[in-house]
Amino acid sequence: MLVMLAPTFDGSPDAYARLARVTGMVAYDLRSRVKPGSWGVVRALGDELQARELGDRLIAEGLPAFVVPRDVGHDPNRRIVPIRSLELTDDGLVLHLRERTMPIPFGALSCIVRGEVHLGRVPGRSITPSSSSSTFRAVVPSSSELQVFRESMASSNFEAFAAADLHFVTVQWIARIDARNFDFAALGADRESTVADLDRLVDLLATRANVRVDRGVRSSSVVSVAFQGGAPRNAPPASSRETLTDERFDPYSRVIGEAERQLAARH
Repeated sequence: MLVMLAPTFDGSPDAYARLARVTGMVAYDLRSRVKPGSWGVVRALGDELQARELGDRLIAEGLPAFVVPRDVGHDPNRRIVPIRSLELTDDGLVLHLRERTMPIPFGALSCIVRGEVHLGRVPGRSITPSSSSSTFRAVVPSSSELQVFRESMASSNFEAFAAADLHFVTVQWIARIDARNFDFAALGADRESTVADLDRLVDLLATRANVRVDRGVRSSSVVSVAFQGGAPRNAPPASSRETLTDERFDPYSRVIGEAERQLAARH
């Protein structure tokens, strides 16, 4: 279970003092985990009761605490569905999916998570590099090592692209705007830069729906904790899945979406 603080955490010295008093953690560690303006993990606990009790104590201190199950990050029921285009109406948007269109009122949108998706992994790449300097060696590869590296890069299936995930209040599936394939021209964009078009669209949606845009995937403590959860045991092997998934952004987006859903419900 992830005990998290919402972006409304003000980051004042008094707030960190109260946070330290409840958790028993030092302020330095807390400042690296939790920052104002973004979601952060105070603690990851295996026992749900302990996590709920800690969350209740933080709330009693006036801190915006929420408890989110860690396995949300790899929940197969929280499917990420690509959308090809959308239309804006006076009170909502119309999503164009692969086989249907779906009208969504602005009030159903809970948040937008903006980031970069990395699909695939270079073969042989270590997820968690060693922190010991004794394993380091001079970067003077031999010709055979260079050849192995070139072959591994050529055989890897890896690509990155800008994306924005639309999360909703009442459903768990996620609508993804993939900047590579989304029809920005339908919204009058000039298509000079798909990344710029995506950011303009995200800002417009956030303003019209009055929701928060989360851009914290590069700095939030949620990333490492959500990643550590790993895929569920009953998940099919990667080779049998319909599409490759991102091991970093996808879990982060799901966790943030659930946390924002809880935040909206509390208000």
